[in-house]
Amino acid sequence: MSGGALRWVPWRSTLEFLRQNRVYDVRSHSADSSLFLLIANFSRPSPSLRPENKSLKSARSARSAKPLPFRQYPENLISMPQKVVIIGGGIVGVSTAYYLSHHESNPFVTLIEASSIASGASGKAGGLLALDWHGNDTASLARLSYQLHASLAEQFNGRERWGYRELTTLEISCTEGKAPSRHVAGVPDWLREGVISKVGNLGTTQSTAQVHPRRFCEAIVKESKNLEVIMGHASKVVLYDNKKVKGVEVEFDGIRETKIIEADVVVVAAGPWTSRLLPNIPVSTQRAHSITISTQTPVSPHALFTNIKLKNGSLATPEIYPRTDEIYACGDVDKLAPLPKFARDVKVDEGRCRQIMKNISVVSEILAYGEITAMQACYLPYSEIGPGPSVGWVPGMRNVAVAAGHSCWGICNAPGTGKLLTELICEGRISSANIQSLDPGRYTR
Repeated sequence: MSGGALRWVPWRSTLEFLRQNRVYDVRSHSADSSLFLLIANFSRPSPSLRPENKSLKSARSARSAKPLPFRQYPENLISMPQKVVIIGGGIVGVSTAYYLSHHESNPFVTLIEASSIASGASGKAGGLLALDWHGNDTASLARLSYQLHASLAEQFNGRERWGYRELTTLEISCTEGKAPSRHVAGVPDWLREGVISKVGNLGTTQSTAQVHPRRFCEAIVKESKNLEVIMGHASKVVLYDNKKVKGVEVEFDGIRETKIIEADVVVVAAGPWTSRLLPNIPVSTQRAHSITISTQTPVSPHALFTNIKLKNGSLATPEIYPRTDEIYACGDVDKLAPLPKFARDVKVDEGRCRQIMKNISVVSEILAYGEITAMQACYLPYSEIGPGPSVGWVPGMRNVAVAAGHSCWGICNAPGTGKLLTELICEGRISSANIQSLDPGRYTR
């Protein structure tokens, strides 16, 4: 099922869609005489990812320090939630849905997404995974998540389905129009000969890897059990008078009325839109542009962080990620356009995209003669306090959790985030990694 497949469609088209995509247990909610909201319940059986599973044992063994108990709010100590609603169909929300759906307590999980699965940064990111590039606040989370990426790829044929593979990651430097004074070793053969002045190794195939993030999200949704996906705009987290969660208010295109989706627990994983639902969790954002390129000549799996001194004296630092079927490149972030209401409404500045192409052409003739196949933009979420995302219970709200503000590391750290939130929700404490410093309660101190 593609990220945009769940949508408003005529009923006959819905039946054809189900036959083509093998969606199970579909229920419809009437909108008018001709339109139906498609809600898919993914019940495909999958191997369990419980603690005794070898993949999780290897993930836990990767921790260098014993995890500390995660700070708890007494009112959030719940047991066996029957229904969990997740707001956000990006990689953090999808990963959380997956691990919740495979937990032995078997909660019913509903994922609410306004546009399509991986419609924001999760579908337009480079997909770099790094084992040991992280500060103290996120190092434990990153180690867990890196191992989970590897185990998910092994379990579900991720090399074929979402382009998982190990990478060598390099930092390269050059000056446009100026040849280096000496030969530089270690330059990949698809870069311009006699242009690169410096090469540094940032990661090996033991410490860096990649995924195609949109394809990863789509596959993990399919591998979730008993997952209900609702395409609608989550406009409000609804609370009872005692601030205990009641559910999520959802608006649907074409229907004036809103509907409350009831829940025992709500997880807000809405990326840069998180603060619109949780004003006490400050998440800011910046826009990032990227392109994908098709080339006539295959290139080796070397991720590149570049430092290119241009003829006008400015410094360009595009990042280049070869994939199995294309090359991805991204440029600098900006704050020139405000965050829109929906991911589908993000505006793309084609001039910025063409500048990325111009800059990377300095280092590679193969890229220079490539064809741009996509120009795109997305918004990255940043926590305004602290160096890492907010992961855990929201202060002052009973049974509401948040996972947002991962910045450019959302793809890398999403599986670990989903696993840890599942532990918090279903077991009462986080045990697989130490993320105490990511506690959302830091905003109230």
